[in-house]
Amino acid sequence: MKLKVMKLKCRKFLGRVGLFFVTLWVVFAVWQAPVVPTVASGQIRGVWMTNLGAALSYYTLRTDEVVATMAEHHLNTLYPCVWNRGYTLHSSDVMKAAGGPAKEVLTDIPILPGDDVLKGLVYQAHRQNLRILPWFEYGLMIPETSAIAQVHPDWLTTTAAGDTVEKPLTPSSAFPTPLQNFQLEMAGGNLTWLNPFHPEVQQFLTDLIVEVVTRYPVDGIQLDDHFGWPVAFGYDDVTVERYKADHRGAAPPSDVNDAEWVAWRADGITQLLEKIKTEVKKVNPDAVISVSPNPPAFAYKKYLQDWRRWVDLGLVDEVIVQVYRDDLAVLENDLYNSGFYDVREQVPTAIGLYTGPFGQAKPIERLESEIQTVQDAGYGGVAFFCWETTLWSFKGSGAQSVLDVLTKKFA
Repeated sequence: MKLKVMKLKCRKFLGRVGLFFVTLWVVFAVWQAPVVPTVASGQIRGVWMTNLGAALSYYTLRTDEVVATMAEHHLNTLYPCVWNRGYTLHSSDVMKAAGGPAKEVLTDIPILPGDDVLKGLVYQAHRQNLRILPWFEYGLMIPETSAIAQVHPDWLTTTAAGDTVEKPLTPSSAFPTPLQNFQLEMAGGNLTWLNPFHPEVQQFLTDLIVEVVTRYPVDGIQLDDHFGWPVAFGYDDVTVERYKADHRGAAPPSDVNDAEWVAWRADGITQLLEKIKTEVKKVNPDAVISVSPNPPAFAYKKYLQDWRRWVDLGLVDEVIVQVYRDDLAVLENDLYNSGFYDVREQVPTAIGLYTGPFGQAKPIERLESEIQTVQDAGYGGVAFFCWETTLWSFKGSGAQSVLDVLTKKFA
């Protein structure tokens, strides 16, 4: 009899404990950080968020706090990565139809009901009166080991030697995870490039972007320095035949830096951007087409990005120039003398600042000097790469110091 009573009490106790944790989970799941009063500004105050950071904030029930913290620091624009290493942050019908994984492996963890990281970010960004522009970080670049590259090898461009990557590495499995792909890349290779002249590639990338604009009430989209292709590439059969058709049967020059050959390939990227813009604006005429390239000379010579021409043609609504410099004097010189100072008069132009790698983030004093240098030069704002080393656990200074500096600089 006593044993039965003890068992009954034990069950009641465990039931109460279970109810307590369920209640606690519901409270955390339902409670949302308060809306932060908006600080009006005509300038861009942005931050890039990697796909891993976005997923982790979602699965730890912290998306609301993360976005509220951005608002508290007077930021007004979020660029979350949604296309990285052959995966999407969100569930994508376009990826699935192309033979790729429907979404990133990390976001398959069945922790929460519902499973839409991007939806949560959009909701919280708009709650806090932030713009949100999904960032298609990898552009035309994908790991050679990714499912898309394996299913569509004809989509890849090549060097004159026929290589799809400059330094091939051997993966540990047929279809590596994002982490395994990242490890291969850090070892110095594995990256290949989709061919912007291939009609199916054009349609795939356009559909991938339009899908996001259609499914989510985003404020626009962003393409960066990977929306291009290295100057060594372009010798695949599709591109060569296209070139011959435009040049009375003549083959492309063997010199990858031949001026006409560079300009012709760069024009292929421009045409693809024009197609993407047209289709995005059909869905949402107010959607911002943002690009975040390197300074123009480097972008053009190394990655065939003629983004100054994009501005002249009216193909972009916003430019965030990546000026990641260790020397403050070099940063200042580049702001005035690297061929994009006058772009400020044509389109909203901000400067991308690098807040440092994990474990070695810049101290806030250094970041304050960089922000001041950009403001003194008269640019339309700044964006930080990345959230993890700007505001999260990997930041280079204490939370209060970071808050004090950013709210002061962005008052």
